[in-house]
Amino acid sequence: MKTNRIMASLGVLALMFSIFSFTTSRQIDTGKAISSSEWKNLKVLPQNISEDSLKGLMRGYNAALGVKCNFCHAENPDTKKMDFASDAKKEKEFARHMIVMTRDINAKNFNWENAKNPEMINVVTCVMCHRGNESPTKSLIEPVNVELKNVKDVAKEKLAPASGSAKVEKK
Repeated sequence: MKTNRIMASLGVLALMFSIFSFTTSRQIDTGKAISSSEWKNLKVLPQNISEDSLKGLMRGYNAALGVKCNFCHAENPDTKKMDFASDAKKEKEFARHMIVMTRDINAKNFNWENAKNPEMINVVTCVMCHRGNESPTKSLIEPVNVELKNVKDVAKEKLAPASGSAKVEKK
């Protein structure tokens, strides 16, 4: 009984994450209009993705892996700001590979078009293996916590600044 509840909770969590994070074959939210030349170096994400959709997708990856932007994105040494177009970090190319891999797994194994209840389809997402860890291997060898937490709560815990550290201000 407890196992069924855990599995059902994991399934619902994975479904919610995938619906809000992976909008690859569906209409992209137009949100804030972006000119096609504004995005530089998008290789696996659609060039016409809105700023809101891109930020939401990146926040989903942050939560799934328990990391911040600088895990994949390098800092520009001159400006000391994040250089999102840079391919300086190997983690960014690996993330691209993982995005394509999960996209392929879902396309080959889940029949979204003919499903009677597509919202009930469990799809593969980053959080299914990573569970808030940088390495899926680490997360898979650790025992599953019986008390399941919301992905956003886990992300808040992992991404929260250490006590006493300076807070980043938004402009």
